[in-house]
Amino acid sequence: MKKTIYILTFAFLLISCSSSKTTSDGTVKPSKKMLKGTWTVTNIKFVGDKGLYKANLFDIADSACFNGSEWVFIPNNGSGKFTVNSSAHCEASVNRIHWSFYEPGDGSYQFQFKFVDEKNKPIDAANRGYRSNIDHLDENTMIMRVATTYEGNPFDVVMTFNKTSDDITL
Repeated sequence: MKKTIYILTFAFLLISCSSSKTTSDGTVKPSKKMLKGTWTVTNIKFVGDKGLYKANLFDIADSACFNGSEWVFIPNNGSGKFTVNSSAHCEASVNRIHWSFYEPGDGSYQFQFKFVDEKNKPIDAANRGYRSNIDHLDENTMIMRVATTYEGNPFDVVMTFNKTSDDITL
């Protein structure tokens, strides 16, 4: 009897600790462990009506400044950071964040974060943050859709992230 209980307990733990869960529609539910490491934004594109767009992402910089940016995600406490590289039109910055996943209830998943200080305390007095839809996530690639507007017209900025290492140094 004890052996059966141990086997059932072990099986339960094995199932509950797996790195990802599959929902009823076949979508992989994101887990924090999937993001562990250092990621680089390798592509940025705009989705919406035809035209020229200018997007200031996360109230930090123009969307073009995020191409090549490095993001570090630490899953056990939700801390992380991202860097914006210096260029002719972009000011370099390092931005600490506290992040998590959000499930709005419609079968989709969102990445959410807020800016924090070195002690992981929110910088914004109103404790505001940002949410972006996750179009795809696996151990090596994340595609995130950031909804924004330009001159009153809505469009999406689609950012493709590729994992570059397992390093989680802030």
